[in-house]
Order: sequence, then C-alpha cells, then structure tokens
Amino acid sequence: MVAKKSISLDLNNHIDVVENISREDFQKYYMIPQRPVIIKHLYGKNAKVYDWTFDYFSKELGHIDVGVFDDESEQRKDDRSYKKAPKTMKFGNYLELIQERPTTKRLFLFNVFKHKKELHEHFKFPNIADKVLTFLPLAFFGGQGAITRIHRDMDNSCVFLTELAGYKRVVLFDPKYSQKLYQYPFSTHTSIDVNHPDFIKYPALKDVKGIDCTIGPGDTIFMPAGWWHHIEYNTAGLGFAIRSLSPHLSDRLLGFWQVGIMTHIDEFLNKFLGEKWFAWKTRNAEKRAERGL
Repeated sequence: MVAKKSISLDLNNHIDVVENISREDFQKYYMIPQRPVIIKHLYGKNAKVYDWTFDYFSKELGHIDVGVFDDESEQRKDDRSYKKAPKTMKFGNYLELIQERPTTKRLFLFNVFKHKKELHEHFKFPNIADKVLTFLPLAFFGGQGAITRIHRDMDNSCVFLTELAGYKRVVLFDPKYSQKLYQYPFSTHTSIDVNHPDFIKYPALKDVKGIDCTIGPGDTIFMPAGWWHHIEYNTAGLGFAIRSLSPHLSDRLLGFWQVGIMTHIDEFLNKFLGEKWFAWKTRNAEKRAERGL
C-alpha cells in the first residue's frame, strides 16, 4: 500500500503565552535559550499605545504619502527582499482601503514615529531585555488577506511584534531548519509556500516542525534572532515592532555579515549574472537540503 503524501507542514509545536513576566523569567526561559513566546500587555494594560486605531492615524497622518507593497500586481521574486515600495498613496486613503475590503496591499517597516515623534511617549519598553533598539520602532499595516512571505530578518535581531488592532496568523520555524526550508545562499529567503507546501519538489520539508499561532490586540510575540516567520493578516490590522540585539555574539556577527557584506555580494552578482545567479542559488539550496535527508 502506498503511503499518502503529506499535504501540510507540521506546525504543531507549542508556544507559551504569559503575562506580567519578570525579567528573570524572561531571560531564563526565552531570551537566553532564544525561544518564542507570546506576552500579553507587554507595555502594561493602560499604556497609550493600545489606544492607537486606524481612525487615529487617519486623522493625525492621513495627509502623508506612504510606500505600499502590492502582491496582487507584483511579480514575486523568491530570492529578493523588498527594500523599496514600488507605489505610493496617501496614508488616509490606504487606511480606508484596508478597512473596506480584503487586499494584499501592505505597509511595513514604516517609521511612523518620524512623522509624529510624540508617539514615542505612548509606551515604555519594560526592563526584561538588554540592548533594545527603542529608537527604531517600526509600524506594520495590512488588509485582510495580506501575507508577509516566509523569511528571516536580515539584521538577525530579536523582534517584539505587538498587535494593536486586528488579528495576525504567525508561523515560526527554528533557524536549525534553514537548510530543510531550502534557504537560498547569500539570502534570507526561500521559495517555500507555507500554505501550499510542495513535498515532491521539496522533500526535506517532511522533517520540518513549526509553530502556528494567532496574535490579537494587546499581544506581543517575541521572535528570537534568526527565526523564520510567515505572517498573514486574518483581518485588517496594525501593529509595531521593537528590536533588540541577541544576547549571543554569534547571532550579532551573523547579522553584521548579512547586512554589511552578504546582501551586497548578492545584489552585485544578481545584477552581473542575472538568472544564472538565481539558478546557482536554487541548485545549491536543493543540494544542501538533500544532504540533510
């Protein structure tokens, strides 16, 4: 009898959900071992940041132009990061759009604080982590159906992603699975489709185990350095992220290599060799995954 082919990834790994966690416990159970966790009301239940709404941003910043990524009309480039938005629109019009109907238009890595500096005063990061980059909070907005494809962050920092309105599905994979996820060399991306995995084309996926969870208003998910993440907007949503450096020197050195050297090598060879470079990376991603089978 022929065994039935798997049709979905194993996403049954557990993630803790905590509230009012102490610095000692966060460091011991999550930061030092680099384990994901969902923290309820990280900034305190009465923090002003939890009052942020679509209407608030529309009123305060609706007039500014913002860069929008639109997966509905853009050709996907599996090995490339989207560093610059191809379109712009008024922030107010964008916020109206994502509340009216499902859309894949996304606004991310948006430094909303640059346009309204007093937003920094609406929250204070608790003393549970060191080397927190509080000077660089980034906002994320999206409509129902928008997806941030699976990737690892180039700077290899730890991320505290807080949801303020709406709900997001977050799928996480330990960096130990990077080869089995067919990570492209000189890149932090892969062609894997989390929702429709191809186990024939990518047989090493059968050994990958991940976490599947949902965050809503008031939830902060801690994503350790190097963890792969796929994010879907279950509803129109807004959130923001604070980053911190990993407590482990090896993670920081990898981030320096990826941001300071690797990505520039990749960009140069992609420009110089084009499709030949992508084909080489694809072959090597497959070879590395096969060696682990």
